[in-house]
Amino acid sequence: MTDDLEVDEPEAGADEAPAEPRQSRGPNIPQTIALVVALCFLTGVITAWWVQRDPKPNAVDVGFYDDMTVHHNQAVEMAISYLRNGDDKIMGFIASGVARTQIGDVRQMQAEMQKWGEGGTPDVAMEWMGMSVPPQGMPGMATDAQMKELTEARGKELDDLFSRMMIDHHLGGIHMAEAAEENGDLTKGAAAGMAAGQRSEIGEINNRREQLGLPRYNGYGS
Repeated sequence: MTDDLEVDEPEAGADEAPAEPRQSRGPNIPQTIALVVALCFLTGVITAWWVQRDPKPNAVDVGFYDDMTVHHNQAVEMAISYLRNGDDKIMGFIASGVARTQIGDVRQMQAEMQKWGEGGTPDVAMEWMGMSVPPQGMPGMATDAQMKELTEARGKELDDLFSRMMIDHHLGGIHMAEAAEENGDLTKGAAAGMAAGQRSEIGEINNRREQLGLPRYNGYGS
């Protein structure tokens, strides 16, 4: 007696031809809308970046901030010299205002220069104004001998010397600031503010000179 043989029956559908793979379809309408919205958003971001990107300074902007940093630093040194040795409270108040304002200007100018990737201590000044002078030769800059005389003066002599030196210094600064206001790009507003502030301080200094019995001083030895 033979064992019954088990015969595997074919699986259902075994003889059927394999189904063809489905072809991929493009994005449907909702996907298309989402893609368009995303592209519009990206375009808006790029446009905003382009409009708000940091503009580039011109040669006048860089030269003005470089030179005015040196110019301001000497004015601060002059003001501090008066504050150490002067005894007139009003003139001391003016000197304190000069130091405070110009230190703030220097910080702002250096921050802008750093943002621009520009700046340094120039060996030659005022090239941006079409001339070349050593930094000490900028208009209104005091000589080493004058700075030494300022540190040695006392009393009314110091009031007279400091006020005349500061008026000369401010007149030189105004001359440079007006050139930057006219020909600069990114520094126009700052230059205009500096010029206006220094004109006002010249008026305050001359008012105090008159109160101290000193003649008004128009600058540069006049």
